[in-house]
Amino acid sequence: MKEKSLELTMKPTREGLLSTLFALGISLLAGIIIILVTSNSPYEAITAFFISPLRSSYFLLNIITGAIPLVFTGLAVAVAFGSGNYNLGLEGQVYISAIVGNYVAIKLASLHTLLVLSLVFIFSFLTGGLVAGFSGLMKKVNGTNELISSLLLGNAFVILSDYLVEGPFNDFQSGLAASPRIPENLLFTKIAPPSDLHTGIFFSLITITLVWLLLKHTNVGYYMKLTGSSPKFAFYSGIGIGKLSVFAMFISGGLAGLAGLIDLLGVHGRVVRGFSTGYGWNGIAVALIARNNPLLVLPAALLFSYLNVGAQVASFEADITPEISRIIQALIFFLITMKELRGFLPGRRGKEWV
Repeated sequence: MKEKSLELTMKPTREGLLSTLFALGISLLAGIIIILVTSNSPYEAITAFFISPLRSSYFLLNIITGAIPLVFTGLAVAVAFGSGNYNLGLEGQVYISAIVGNYVAIKLASLHTLLVLSLVFIFSFLTGGLVAGFSGLMKKVNGTNELISSLLLGNAFVILSDYLVEGPFNDFQSGLAASPRIPENLLFTKIAPPSDLHTGIFFSLITITLVWLLLKHTNVGYYMKLTGSSPKFAFYSGIGIGKLSVFAMFISGGLAGLAGLIDLLGVHGRVVRGFSTGYGWNGIAVALIARNNPLLVLPAALLFSYLNVGAQVASFEADITPEISRIIQALIFFLITMKELRGFLPGRRGKEWV
């Protein structure tokens, strides 16, 4: 094998970036066409969907806020996919880790704030990591497909989480399907009220840097990328693929768990049923657009958050119903991810990074 083929970098090819931008342009054009067909006042609707979120500082800051959990789930997917593993249980990892973090925060609220927050982060990370790592362990031990096992486990934990916030861990006085509220001293500080932007943004930037350093400047990161690009070569090179799968899935699940916790501490203050709004699934699309590059996860997450806010604005400023907004979002997400998923077809994997 040529030396060049072993020189794995995290820099996407120019052609890859151009094709991604082309797919994004086609997707946005398709969204505009749907609005033209379904709206009685298409100009106002298009303006509300695509322009209004950029005119208001309130919406702009909320776009950043919405991108924060997507950064974590996008990084989670990038770590798993980049190492040749498929973690599709992020949604469940987001929920169950948030509940564990919520529980620890309430039970240890009497301790020093910094100590409690540290323990909350550790327990949430470990929860998501252990859930996803179990799929990696099953793959190592008996070859169980981690895509299927993580998906099934994730769905099970979503159901378990719903049961907990509606039953044993429900705040009955709130009248909601929600857990007890976390004490105010443990929540992130709002940076620019009345928007929801909070100090969790700094954690997301730090995490991007740490994941980039892990994948770019450590031996284990190199082994993960090598395994993701060429599992056979990694195997015959003596790399412990099984152990790497467990490690990559553990890190991936831990990052997904932090997505739920960060959103909990920054926005909701408690686990509310359905609070995720698809952070796990959207994280897959974010990572695909970012081409598994941690440094590109942030702009990809901002794009998805912009579409989310645009859909919300269009639903109350124009005659676009929430259902039409969701269809437009789904179409844009589908077209973008469909193009990116082609890179994961047999015979195409790894070419973007070689």
